[in-house]
Amino acid sequence: MSTTTTSAARRRAVRAIKVYWPVSQQTLASVAAGDIAALEADPSLGELLHVLETSPEVGDFGLYTDVFEVGVGAEGFTAVHGATPALGAIGARALSPTLTFTTYIDARTTDDEVSWVLSRIMDAHPWEVPVIELSAPLDLVLRA
Repeated sequence: MSTTTTSAARRRAVRAIKVYWPVSQQTLASVAAGDIAALEADPSLGELLHVLETSPEVGDFGLYTDVFEVGVGAEGFTAVHGATPALGAIGARALSPTLTFTTYIDARTTDDEVSWVLSRIMDAHPWEVPVIELSAPLDLVLRA
């Protein structure tokens, strides 16, 4: 007869912050292979990591801080007249190697504090039109 251990769960109300960040193909491949140093070696990413590290209200999981997830992918776009694209050309479809950073902020954080964090991320972002998502409050499920 086998016994099963179950962990009690608790929920914590948070908001997700998801940031799309352009990188070189080399950085994309290195991160996909699990090379954390590739994040720190990229000057643009270094700015984002600095914002996350110096924003105590972001990525707080109690026993762990500065928590974020990195997704590997690509973002497609077409720049229109008036744009100043860092990649691609006006009127042509382009594909940018992109890392997606997701972290969480407590749902009780004031709107002013959330805006301050988002402004810091936007100021560090290299794109002319940064893509940053802020979710409605949602529940994270944690061990009790």
